[in-house]
Amino acid sequence: MDIVERIKAEFPQIAEVMSKVPETFAPDWLMASAVQETGLDDFGPDTFREPLERLCASINEDADLNPYGRLLFASVIRNQLGNRLLLQDTRKNTPERLSEPLVPPIIVTGLPRTGTTFLHRLLAADPAHASLPFWQLNRPIPRNAEDTKEKRIADVEALLDVRRKVTPELDGTHLIRAEAPEECLHMTGVSGFTRLYWNLGPVYSFQRWLSRVDKADKYRDYVDLLHYLQGEYPGKRLVLKAPDHNDGVAELLDALPEARVILTHRDIVEQIGSFLSLGRTTRKLAVNALDTAKEAEGVIDMTDVSLQKMAEARIRHPDRILDVRYTDMMADPLASVERIYEFCGLTLAKSRRDAIAEHHARNPKGKHGKHEYSLAEFGLENDWVRDRYKDYVAEFVD
Repeated sequence: MDIVERIKAEFPQIAEVMSKVPETFAPDWLMASAVQETGLDDFGPDTFREPLERLCASINEDADLNPYGRLLFASVIRNQLGNRLLLQDTRKNTPERLSEPLVPPIIVTGLPRTGTTFLHRLLAADPAHASLPFWQLNRPIPRNAEDTKEKRIADVEALLDVRRKVTPELDGTHLIRAEAPEECLHMTGVSGFTRLYWNLGPVYSFQRWLSRVDKADKYRDYVDLLHYLQGEYPGKRLVLKAPDHNDGVAELLDALPEARVILTHRDIVEQIGSFLSLGRTTRKLAVNALDTAKEAEGVIDMTDVSLQKMAEARIRHPDRILDVRYTDMMADPLASVERIYEFCGLTLAKSRRDAIAEHHARNPKGKHGKHEYSLAEFGLENDWVRDRYKDYVAEFVD
């Protein structure tokens, strides 16, 4: 039974909503839906329009979505547009929330599947730090007085309950829980400049454009949201992570110069194989058929551009970026943490170190299942990949 049939059988209310999503995506009806849901109509600067238009075109031309895929994309886009409306409303009516002084944040990024989640959750275990849970990233600003923290958590729990029932295998590749630290990819969608949509389905032309476009507008919105959320965690250092940043590190640090960025690096064959496998696990659910050759082509393009952009960021911001190897993290996680603290000018007191060590002991890698993959499944050869990225590997992996 495929996912559409499972939803019809197990979640009839969701199936009814699924049947009503238009087959053709267009900015106007998506925006109108967000306006209806929030009661707001000011989206702020129109910088979001181009990515939204390009996304809709890519969905219509590239993705071949099934009914579940259309529901998934429509729901996520509307939520992000709703968050944009709420951010603009905050700018107009409570601008003081966006001027909360930031404790200099630590932001973990790198190519996908290079240990960013592992490292992020280690850093988040420090009681002096605040990591953002999934529910808060998904709904950072309440929609009204009734949209309490408890309601938002309950709404997200309901979404994740469906995810666990229809796609239980996803916990072994990327575990998500409502109140657990999650990647801020789920918050970058307010600008439209986000890889979130690539994670949902094969929007090839959108992602190719997104990889290359300047991200200054993205990070203006992102920094405003960080200021807002700092107010929820007074005195604590925000610790964030998302591979979504890897092709925009320079613009991120332009907008947030007090931040420190940690770039993670892993064996390139393992990294690309894991990323392709995860993508197949998630994106195949949303489409009628997934073209594995195009998947591989898209991932190689993303990798090429990301490595170039990260190199440019090191030139522009040489003192704000630290490179960390995956093998070092796996061999001695606490030593990697200590190195990061030293880079950030922080002291790892015994109580903080013990909290991180306890988290690691409770959450060994592979606890939620083993993720197996092979490049050959996607028409790529290990030697070809190693040769293409040999300079990168020599500098940052070996």
